[in-house]
Amino acid sequence: MALVEIGPKIKEVFDHRQMKLTEFADALGTVRQNVYRIFRKRHLDTGLLLRISQVLDHNFFQYYTSQPEETLTQLSLSQSQGIQVESEYQKQLELSRKEIDYLRKIIRLMEEKAELIQQMEHR
Repeated sequence: MALVEIGPKIKEVFDHRQMKLTEFADALGTVRQNVYRIFRKRHLDTGLLLRISQVLDHNFFQYYTSQPEETLTQLSLSQSQGIQVESEYQKQLELSRKEIDYLRKIIRLMEEKAELIQQMEHR
């Protein structure tokens, strides 16, 4: 497999998309100067490359593998599974909070009942 210099490939796709540089930088959560650096890079972190692939709607992983679509699909799938797991944890956390509130109300009612019983016994 040939050595891939990914920065120029990203620049090529970016130019083809006719996207504004500031729009691209904002979508990546960075500044224009870093985008210029990305265009000159030979190698990139896979997380950043995934974000760039998503923003430009182009599978840059295809330049590194013989099964291009599978790689991006697997990365996107694992990312979406992570979001689903996080969402499930959020739901469980919310249910736990509601249960705690409910139990606090029960405790408060039991304490009030105990107070009433004590007051009735002292009469």
